[in-house]
Parts: sequence; C-alpha cells; structure tokens
Amino acid sequence: MSSQATTVDAGRRLDRGAVADRTRWLAETFGIVGIAGLLLLVFGLTSSQFLASGNIRNIFVQISVVGVAAIGETIVMLAGGLDLSVGSVVLLSEVICADLTATHHLSWPVALLAALGAAGGIGLLNGVLVAVIGIEPILATLGTLLVAAGIAKLILGLRYLQVGNPIFNDLAVTNVLFNLPIMVAVLLGLYLVVSIAMRVLPFGRMVYAVGGNRRAARVSGLSVIGITIAVYLVAGVFSGIAGFLNIAQVGLVSQNDAMGMEFSAIIAALVGGLSVTTGGVGRVERTLLGALIVGMMTNYQTIKGVDPAFQQAFLGGLLLAAVLADRLLRGRQ
Repeated sequence: MSSQATTVDAGRRLDRGAVADRTRWLAETFGIVGIAGLLLLVFGLTSSQFLASGNIRNIFVQISVVGVAAIGETIVMLAGGLDLSVGSVVLLSEVICADLTATHHLSWPVALLAALGAAGGIGLLNGVLVAVIGIEPILATLGTLLVAAGIAKLILGLRYLQVGNPIFNDLAVTNVLFNLPIMVAVLLGLYLVVSIAMRVLPFGRMVYAVGGNRRAARVSGLSVIGITIAVYLVAGVFSGIAGFLNIAQVGLVSQNDAMGMEFSAIIAALVGGLSVTTGGVGRVERTLLGALIVGMMTNYQTIKGVDPAFQQAFLGGLLLAAVLADRLLRGRQ
C-alpha cells in the first residue's frame, strides 16, 4: 500500500512538474509578444500621438542603434558571458568613421571597414581575456570599455565632428520599407539573418551548447575557448555596425555618444527573455521585441513630458525587474 502511495505521489509530482514546465515555456514563448501588444494598446489609447505613423517611425529609428548592438550582446549572453564594452566600442567605431570621412576625406566603405576592424579587435581582446587568460567577463569587458573609450577620445580630442557624407543622411531619411528608413531596414535585416543563422548553422548550436553547459560541451569535443572568443569578436563587429548607424541617427559625433548603451543593450536582451542565471536560454529575435518594448516605453514617457532623469531611473528599475523575473522563472531549475 505504501509502495502504491509512493508511486501515486511521484506521478503527481511529475504531473505538476510537467505543468510548471509547460507554463514556463508558454510564458517565455508568448509572454514577450503579449506584453508588447498590451503596451501598444494601452499607449495608443492614452495618447493620440503614439500610434501616429510618424511616431512609430521615430520609435524604430530610435531603437536602431541599440538594437544592432544588442544582437552581439545577445550572442555573448547566450554563450554564458557578458559584454560591458558595447557603448565604448560603438563610440570608437563612430569616431573612426567620422574622422576618416570628414577629416581625411576617405570613402565611407573604407571608413566602415576600418571601424569594424577596430571594433572587432576590441571584441577579440575581450574573448582572449575571458577565454584564454580566464578573467571574469565583467572585469575583462570593464577594462576594455575604458580602453576603447580612451582611444576614441584621443582620436576625437575636443572636437565635434559633423559628417557631410550623404550616405549617413540617406540612412536616416531615405525610406525603403513601410515608410521606414534604410537604417531600420538594416536593423530588421540583421535580426532576420542572425536569428536564422543561430537556428540552422553549427555555430549557433555550439553557442547554445557552450552557454547551456560548458563542461558537457568540452567533453563533447567542442572548442569552448574558440567559441567564446568568436562570440566576443562577433559582438564587437555588431557594435561597430551600430557605431556607423549612430552617426546617421545623431548627425554629430562627440565624446558623450553611446554613453551607457551597454546597459540599454543588456536591458533589451533581458526584457526579450534572456537569462542572467544561465546561458543557452533565449532567442535573438526576442531581443528585438525587448528593444521595441523599451523604445515604446521611453517614447511614451517623452510624449507625456516625463523628466529624463526619471526615465533613466525607470530603466534601472526595468533592469532589476527583468533580473528578478529571470530568477523567479529559472532560479529554481
């Protein structure tokens, strides 16, 4: 009798576990879409300006730079890492692009390649520091944050660079997709390509494997060091692309550009469903939804005249809420 009762109890525990797993999967899969839809509805009903086509266009333009930078941050976090150098690498990239085009009058493709090379170099340094030397990601990328920012400020000096190359104006002004400019099309195209690549290419599966269980990945014969270096290198390149787009968005390059963008990228990834407790959890395309949610919130507060200082505090609270939700959803697994 006791044996039968034990079997029944075990079955009930399994059923409860299956229900909990199913609920968690539904929340992770559809929760972010539901939240985005709910916010869109509420903001639209409480503000006559919010759903105007011009404002929707502004939201997508505003999230373009941080959205591209967040792609790289997402890949790093999927591999179980963290990159705090994103903002400084964006700054370094845009300073190099602006200096080579405005000061040295080089063509924009040459400037972009140089900027991507520098950004990728910082990403490569991050990967070596973390994977080969064994420095904690937070400390390693905090150091390269200062390095990249210092190099950018040395190049820029006390100048404010205004880039007259028409490519940057075209990126922000020329519409190509549903009244959206080129830079938004670049954002959406990159997310489409990367999300597909992470699902079908071996590299994507290896990133998930390393993030999910580094020891098992190593036993399986995967090069954990190589993959870790690769994800930081990729993150650097995406930050370089974001720097190129930031010139188009801002129109003027200064030392304060992209300040704190690393936190915006992390918030977008966390709101999109990535985990800070474990790697290998989440999808790249959900980060785009996370960036869109944060962008809608910021835009709505601006329309309502909310003080920018409060908006910054709100983003900090949103970051803490995302971390807390992650702990509640996955901390006991």
